[in-house]
Amino acid sequence: MYLNFIEKKNDFLRAAGRTYDSGIQTGTGGNLSVRLDDHLMIVKPSGFSYGACSEENLTVTDFSGTLVQGNYQPTRESVLHGNLYKKFTEIGGIVHVHSPYAILASLHFDQVELVTMHSALKLKAPIPVIDVKTQAVEEQELYKVFDAFEKNPSLTAFILRGHGIVAVGKTAEKAGQTAELIEETAMIFWEDEKMKRLNNNQK
Repeated sequence: MYLNFIEKKNDFLRAAGRTYDSGIQTGTGGNLSVRLDDHLMIVKPSGFSYGACSEENLTVTDFSGTLVQGNYQPTRESVLHGNLYKKFTEIGGIVHVHSPYAILASLHFDQVELVTMHSALKLKAPIPVIDVKTQAVEEQELYKVFDAFEKNPSLTAFILRGHGIVAVGKTAEKAGQTAELIEETAMIFWEDEKMKRLNNNQK
């Protein structure tokens, strides 16, 4: 049990550091979690940036978001994270970022197309955009997220419209890598669509 916690803690801190260094999430926004077992998870404490995550502020909650260990309040997205862990046992880590191109694309399209060879190879299918009424996904709207995964069991991410990417993986570090790839793909997709519109207007 102790060695499992060390492994999960290290995954959490690696993912936090990588996401911060990548620059796809600024300020104290976004959130991150790692599954500990079938009931508990490590989550990013509210009000802390990815870069400020450390052993000193590790926050452990149950899947309902109730604080179990730590001195800080957990992210308000704990409901989404916990329910994803409960529903999909293969998910080991979740990374959510407010990356600009993914948000921009989500305001105008219902999915981000895999316009690069690399994204097509790694992600397999377009990244769906999901509409929710509140910033933190609430219980009554979880079905929209579950539906996206049921339509595509190999799905590794979705985008909350106007809000940002939610990426999942066997580890948080892997989920963070997926978020980076989606942001890169969203940027190319957006610029490609912009060029298409410009060319059409010139005809």
